Amino acid sequence: MNIVVAGAGVAGVTAAETARQENPKADITVFGLERDALYFRPRLPEIVSGRLTTDKIFAHPDAWYREKNLELRKGEHLAEVSLEDRMVRGSLGSRLLFDRLLLAVGAESSRPAPVNYALPGVFTVRNLNDAMALHYETKRCRTAVLMGAGLLALEIAAALAAAGLKVHVLERAERILPRQTTPASSARLNELLTAQGLTFRLNASLAAATGVERLQRVELSDGSVIEAQLLVVAAGVTPNLNLAKALGLKIDRAIVVDQFLETSVPNVYAAGDCAQTPDGLGGLWTVARQQGLIAGRNLAVAPQDRRPYAPQPPSSTLKVAGVDLVAAGDLDPGDRLRSATAQSSAIYRKVVVDSDGLVIGYTNLGTVKGNRELAGALKRKRLPEAWLAELADPEFDFGKIQALPEA
Repeated sequence: MNIVVAGAGVAGVTAAETARQENPKADITVFGLERDALYFRPRLPEIVSGRLTTDKIFAHPDAWYREKNLELRKGEHLAEVSLEDRMVRGSLGSRLLFDRLLLAVGAESSRPAPVNYALPGVFTVRNLNDAMALHYETKRCRTAVLMGAGLLALEIAAALAAAGLKVHVLERAERILPRQTTPASSARLNELLTAQGLTFRLNASLAAATGVERLQRVELSDGSVIEAQLLVVAAGVTPNLNLAKALGLKIDRAIVVDQFLETSVPNVYAAGDCAQTPDGLGGLWTVARQQGLIAGRNLAVAPQDRRPYAPQPPSSTLKVAGVDLVAAGDLDPGDRLRSATAQSSAIYRKVVVDSDGLVIGYTNLGTVKGNRELAGALKRKRLPEAWLAELADPEFDFGKIQALPEA
């Protein structure tokens, strides 16, 4: 069997490794657009700050790919795929036949207007080269503006502040980290990060970024101006769909796949940031890895032995400037459901349950206590009614939750 994987990120490499475990005799080739092998993309902000050197960010040494008998073609993407001939052509001229094909081509940073992205001092941070270039820029700049207040934006903002820059964070919404917080946890996080030197501007949008030879001014829609030498746009990602469009695959917001991660064309699969699963969730490293595990198995086994993808409740983890935040499942920001909230000067915790008492979401800010137990309880354990009051105590004993049987 010949298996071709387009994309050497976490979804693609995980799929290739899993396919090798399932089928020791298959020929498996991985095409990677970047000249670097798989690295931990969530740790790019540490490259920006200088806390992490490039040799520490890679997931595996080159020898690992040889040991797994995986052919990794770095710096080569798929330029052409013939479904009729079951053949792919790489951008460097290589040609291969395939029986199964996985598209794990990821996504690119969104580049909303009105920004001249060719202007020196304007950055997006999606890959290792971006992070290294931004790190070097910190040595000659004084003020930076972050467009966006999501997970990546906040971590980069903290990295720039740690490098000694004055940092302004712009967010169009009414609160920072709007997808991973409740209004109360966002307000508390805002306080903690403001104390670390970040300046937040909410309900703010960028009107222009200008300069002569490099960025000098960032103008906001309210008419205010920030004199800045750096602008980092962290406004989400856009799936890479060019290859899928050329193949005529079904596309919605991304490449549409079924429960087995198979596209609208038989024997062509998709996983990671470029894939749209039936649950519609994605965009996280952990999700991409889980999809890679399932896609890798399904690439390598007979159709009747395939395994469906069972999405886990979305979970996000943030650690910036010594502040811990975990958010998972339904956070119920509108307080429509039953929940227990614990607050103190150091922490904010909210645990959400459904009408049957089943844990369906939680957020934990300022501490790691309870994260392991709550993650284990999510969608699996039912809390006694009396425990909702007890959970309002910041010192609640989470061993009690761990001891509960699964529902």
